[in-house]
Amino acid sequence: MQKIVDNHPLKAFNGLTLAIENAINAFMTSKYNPFYYHGALPQYYLWVLYLSGLLLFAYYIPTIDNAYNSKLLTNAWTSVDYITKSLPFGGVIRGIHRYAGDAMVITILLHALRVWFTDRYRQYRWLQWVSGIVLAIFVLFIGQTGFYLVWDDRSLLLTRMTASAFESLPVVGPGLKTWFLNGDQITNLTLSNFLFIHIGLSFFLLFGLWIHYLRMTRPVLTPPPAVNYILTALVLVCVFIWPLSSGNMADLNKQPVSFDIDWFFLWPYAMLSQMPVMGYWAVMILGTVAITAAPWLMIPKQPAIETAEVVLNKCTGCSLCYKDCPYQAIEMVPAPAGSRFKLLATVKDFRCSGCGVCVGACAFDAIDLPDLPDAEVNAKIKALLEAKG
Repeated sequence: MQKIVDNHPLKAFNGLTLAIENAINAFMTSKYNPFYYHGALPQYYLWVLYLSGLLLFAYYIPTIDNAYNSKLLTNAWTSVDYITKSLPFGGVIRGIHRYAGDAMVITILLHALRVWFTDRYRQYRWLQWVSGIVLAIFVLFIGQTGFYLVWDDRSLLLTRMTASAFESLPVVGPGLKTWFLNGDQITNLTLSNFLFIHIGLSFFLLFGLWIHYLRMTRPVLTPPPAVNYILTALVLVCVFIWPLSSGNMADLNKQPVSFDIDWFFLWPYAMLSQMPVMGYWAVMILGTVAITAAPWLMIPKQPAIETAEVVLNKCTGCSLCYKDCPYQAIEMVPAPAGSRFKLLATVKDFRCSGCGVCVGACAFDAIDLPDLPDAEVNAKIKALLEAKG
């Protein structure tokens, strides 16, 4: 793996994260240290969001008027009001859904910072970094559509701001506005479209996660149960300390002028309200490109990695190196005719990090790292294992 050079400013930040990690280990032990499950934390909250969202969906009505009249559930706003005030535990489920979304954003940020400061995003892991940025954007948009679905004054103002921002874009703007509103103006079809976007993009995250996990042999998918209990408890504390309520029902004949900000999801609207719309788009687009490219731009280029090499006359095709490689850099291929073995290992140079795990896994000295003797590799691996505990 490439390392941050000693005199680079990020070295200090990396040292700070390691100091925090060691302090948590002393308090909670490494088994329950959230730093070791930083990629699994957002995914746990994703499951919470799926379950709580399914329960809310059973009682939600995506309409903006009383065309399909019912005494209790007449439109989106009244259905949310019924869930919050009249449905047993409905307010709790709604609060869990809201605060689990906020918690997911926090843990995504923790995950991104951890990956950045430990230099785990380049070469063989570039796909994880780029797909992670895309997933974060989808999470942000999905969360925003959740605020539209409440259909109170804030929802109406957010909807109009979004439609106006889309319409301002050259060439594609009018089409994006029509797609967003499901027509030329706000109707019942608009709320149906919001619900479809909210649910559809949520399940698209599963496909995005599959892409995100490519080239990772043994990704950590869920924290230990004890950590999950703590994560759930934190959400429940927020639910009962800050119970949710809706604003006034949206009225298409009025124009709301202000709204409460949820800084985890609605900060783009705070920006949009303070700058010209084209300036907003320039900041958002250029900012996204800069964040995606920042790790490569901020850390100096390192020398090329010395990739592992297979010693073919020693390889038995046992596949131990293939199973242990964390980056799917080793592939088992059919052995040539006349070989005593069916398979032989081969190294994909573009994925190899030069970490030496395969050298330690091989029982036949059939893999080498150039200019690094096997004994030295094994000694380094042993030292790392002992340091980890």
